[in-house]
Amino acid sequence: MVDFAVVAWGLVSLGLTLGILMKCLPLPAGKGFEWGGHLISYSLVTAAFLGIWTLLQGVSTWLVNNVYPSAGLSIPVKDVNRLPEYYFNLGLRAFTFLSAIAASGFGAALIPIIGPALANIVSVVATVPGLALSITLVTAYTIATFLMIFVTMAPFLLPVGVALIAVPAGKLKGLGGFLIAASLAFTAVSPFIPYLGILACQAGREPCDLGSLTSANPFSNIGQGVVELVHWLLNPVNNEVMKMFRFALGSLIGLTLVGVTASALSRGIGGVAASLGV
Repeated sequence: MVDFAVVAWGLVSLGLTLGILMKCLPLPAGKGFEWGGHLISYSLVTAAFLGIWTLLQGVSTWLVNNVYPSAGLSIPVKDVNRLPEYYFNLGLRAFTFLSAIAASGFGAALIPIIGPALANIVSVVATVPGLALSITLVTAYTIATFLMIFVTMAPFLLPVGVALIAVPAGKLKGLGGFLIAASLAFTAVSPFIPYLGILACQAGREPCDLGSLTSANPFSNIGQGVVELVHWLLNPVNNEVMKMFRFALGSLIGLTLVGVTASALSRGIGGVAASLGV
């Protein structure tokens, strides 16, 4: 896997080196000195944002390792960069449950005489669980995608954001500010996404564990998908399907809060850039 932090610091080092070299070039009208100065300035700004990102990542990891356990939440995430993996697994688990339920209905239809009637019963019973799993599937992959972009690739997006802010006439200043703000906001606040998900999951007054909710074992999930359909009839609130559903919705609220934070931070960065005449 690409270490985007190494790539970002490499770009900073390259920018500083090229800036120093350009300041020494005897270009007409002192352009080399001017361009070299701009390149050094933007490299230093990028280094500052990377330093802030490194600090925020440390704070996020501390929250995961200390605040979560003290709150009694069982969340086996030791690194915020692993958060996308859990949501991809949640989406895969929801898809496996859906496949198992669909397969059970198809299999029931093959039973002689009573098969069609039994398949209709399965179809009616699976309506609500199927809808909940579908929402869980879409929500989980949406959250995973945002986390993959703005958490895993954050150190790479920071220099890209600074470069966009530096585009003449400020045509891409908004996009650059958003990339910087989103990278910082997601790094700092993303641990609260599964935190809120677990709190929502526990609204059914039963403990929830992120490890079991996002199990990536396809064989156990296939069998459990059919079992949970029966479990849903017996306990419509505290079955695995509804736990996953509540966890996904709680996480979506967390993602929305991160988005609001990124939007506010983006406006602040844009204002600072404007005051500096960038």
